[in-house]
Amino acid sequence: MRSKNYIILIHALVWLTFLLAPLLFIDTEQGRERFILMGWFIQLLMAGYFYYNFLFLIPRFLLRKKILVYVGFLAVGLITISLLNVAFVLSTSGMIERHHPFNFWRAAFFPFYPAILAFALSSTVRITMEWFKTEHQKKEMEAEKLTSELAFLKSQINPHFLFNTLNNICSLARKKSDETENAIIKLSQIMRYMLQDSRDEKVNLEMEVEYLKSFIELQRIRLPESVNIIFTVDGQPELITLEPLLLIPFVENAFKHGVTYQGDSDIIIRLKASEHSLFFCVTNKIVAPGNDEIEPGSGIGLKNVFRRLELLYPKRHTISVTNDGDQYFMELTINFAE
Repeated sequence: MRSKNYIILIHALVWLTFLLAPLLFIDTEQGRERFILMGWFIQLLMAGYFYYNFLFLIPRFLLRKKILVYVGFLAVGLITISLLNVAFVLSTSGMIERHHPFNFWRAAFFPFYPAILAFALSSTVRITMEWFKTEHQKKEMEAEKLTSELAFLKSQINPHFLFNTLNNICSLARKKSDETENAIIKLSQIMRYMLQDSRDEKVNLEMEVEYLKSFIELQRIRLPESVNIIFTVDGQPELITLEPLLLIPFVENAFKHGVTYQGDSDIIIRLKASEHSLFFCVTNKIVAPGNDEIEPGSGIGLKNVFRRLELLYPKRHTISVTNDGDQYFMELTINFAE
């Protein structure tokens, strides 16, 4: 509403300036009064033709691509203001007839130049406004689409994680392990984060780190001592905010494809944070050829996180994945500075 009032005020000031122009540039000699009236009348005709094109012709015909009808109504408007000027000149010609006798063609064609100016101004302003309006709508639609897509991708991560974790707890329960209760408590803490804190658009990196630690501790419960897990955090994670559940798919993938019960295996997770950047690295042993590949139904998390990174940090993140046949190495860098 406020922006609309500003637009009305700008229009009023512009036309007031035009109406004051005859007072500044018309000679004070004979015929001053009539020439001022003529100047004002031409300005009114110009304003009328401006809004005739701006408010009526462009939105109703030009924007709907009815070009011939649009040109026809432009011509009708031009003829109308020409005849109105002829009538005005006739009605005031007696005031200084001895100096400027009436000339029909001069009176008829005189408004053409102001009308062309009004047409050019109104067309430029209206088409520019429509262009900005269209661009704004496009951006809103893109933002809405992005928000919807991110929400969908994020919603897919939660069931995927829950499915895997419940399988782990189920396995502990079958073994009647004393760790079952502890695992359920850890899962409840993780689910609280996923269902409450992760609903925010962004969270502090410290919260995400605590979530990763809880996830890793939950995994330790079911894993043998031969699985060596190293998780290090350097820098100042409290300085960074990022979208929740963005890092967990990489960690989950390492546990899914990098753990074996038949020998030693290592999972190394390193996170380094500074004020404007994040470095995240996950390394795990490949326990069997091809296990690092995305299997049907099991690689949803990785697919989603790649897509989320593309949407959230276009041209501001780099990710590399290396498989040398023995080790799977993922390295992610995000630049948060605009």
